[in-house]
Amino acid sequence: MKKFWSGLFIVCLMLVFASCSSSKEADNLSMDKFIEAFNNSGEDINHDVDSGVEKGVDKEKKPMYEMIDAKDGVIFNIGNKTVKIYEYESNAKAKKAVEKYDSIMEDWPVKGNFVLETNNEKAEEIFNSVK
Repeated sequence: MKKFWSGLFIVCLMLVFASCSSSKEADNLSMDKFIEAFNNSGEDINHDVDSGVEKGVDKEKKPMYEMIDAKDGVIFNIGNKTVKIYEYESNAKAKKAVEKYDSIMEDWPVKGNFVLETNNEKAEEIFNSVK
């Protein structure tokens, strides 16, 4: 019986440490880290969504993030495909928004309190690689 409780205790500790490490990773995420990852990706990133001329991600170019209850966002292109990153106040609020707007957001990747809107696979790879 003693071995059972010891084993159960160890399993519980492992679960606690695993959940803490993933939440710490989410806590370390910032819009600047995502912007840096896209700017350093080697892809054709431009922020003049209409003409595709200006290079790099511009923090001042904003999508209508309020419409999906986000607190901030950026919009840019990879080549000719639009990419939008939305920031929420917390991971829970991001998940709640995905549930609330599931008809449009159901396939959008979520990482911490950030949500990606795009149909560009390379953008998804870059987004998911940010730590």
